[in-house]
Amino acid sequence: MSEQHPAPDGLGERAAALWSGTVDGKVLEAGELVLLEEACRLVDQIDVMQAALEGQGLVVKGSRGQLVASPLIREIRANKLAVSRILRQLMAAAPVEEEGKRLTPSERGRKAAVLRHHGPRAASEARQALASTTVLDEWRRGTAS
Repeated sequence: MSEQHPAPDGLGERAAALWSGTVDGKVLEAGELVLLEEACRLVDQIDVMQAALEGQGLVVKGSRGQLVASPLIREIRANKLAVSRILRQLMAAAPVEEEGKRLTPSERGRKAAVLRHHGPRAASEARQALASTTVLDEWRRGTAS
């Protein structure tokens, strides 16, 4: 576990592993820690629902006695999607920050937007440099024609 960012109380095994693997050797801002804790809590909820699903089965009786897919399947899927989105948001700035530079909130937002809309290939340094060079940026530097 990271001494700088101790894991929140009550995390399950997988959630604790996610926490320690994410914070290990990194300095995270308060907002990033809140997002990470939310992702860990969602992982715990997924584990509880997965155990309940294994106990009841994939199919349950509906309101009229008909067989339907367990509503837990939908909830597990939604929680997994939420975890992946949170982790993607947390990791969007990771490559540059690993080199020792901290991105500003607007740079992180721009990088996350490029990643979200154009996929992982767009997250390369060269493409990020192109995405961050806008007419407004040039104007601010006084190089606009």
